[in-house]
Amino acid sequence: MSTGSYDISRTHRGREAEIERLAAQVALAWDKEARTLGWFGLRDGMAVLELGGGPGFITRRLLDLLPHSPITCLEIDASLIEEAQGYLADQDRLEFVEASVMDTGLPDDHFDFAYARLLYQHLPDPLAASREIRRVLKPGGKLVVYDIDDQLSILLDPPIPEWPTVMERFGQAQAAQGGNRHVGRRLWRILQAAGFQNLDLEIVAHHSDALGIEAFLPQFDPDRALPLLRAGLISEAEMEALRAARDRFLAAPEPYILSIALIVCGEK
Repeated sequence: MSTGSYDISRTHRGREAEIERLAAQVALAWDKEARTLGWFGLRDGMAVLELGGGPGFITRRLLDLLPHSPITCLEIDASLIEEAQGYLADQDRLEFVEASVMDTGLPDDHFDFAYARLLYQHLPDPLAASREIRRVLKPGGKLVVYDIDDQLSILLDPPIPEWPTVMERFGQAQAAQGGNRHVGRRLWRILQAAGFQNLDLEIVAHHSDALGIEAFLPQFDPDRALPLLRAGLISEAEMEALRAARDRFLAAPEPYILSIALIVCGEK
């Protein structure tokens, strides 16, 4: 089965560094994510499908948020399921399913709510995935997709001139694997084309004045660009320039980071 454009073995310095980054990413964003999921109709007791659950960090938050909900975590990577099972060993309302979002093997009309977090940017065919998710939702069930668009996802002050080039190379590498780091602008149309109705879109923003600059640093670790270096998409000189630019940014009197995600909801 294809994992799309995400493969944890090809990220960051290695697997453990990437898992630490994912944990920090969830901690950074969850409060506003949970609030927005509530606006979109997520309620305790619903049967919830988490799509691309990874090592289980969002799964844990969903379990805590919804103490009476059965949760099914769909994940294509068996090693990440094993990671999540170890992390969530004490849970009895949780089922893991090893399958692709393109062909879940789940029954029709089964779930009240599905959540796809930072998954769609990695899918070669997000429309087909949306149709499959719609199939397994009950009538009136909702799909919420949380994802990015690189043209509006990050504001840095003072600017890091090297950052846009690195993000462009990330985008090229992801596109070569079937992904799309500009998927955010297409989410509404994708869900609409898949047959969802009553669509809604919100912006979810996080910034360092509220959360502290340290909360954002795992996402801006220059070593995240090491796969680009190994693939020949950036040079050693560009890598060193990126590290130096990040150090200058952190040494500025009042460095500021604003991170933006798009979150779209559709109803079956």
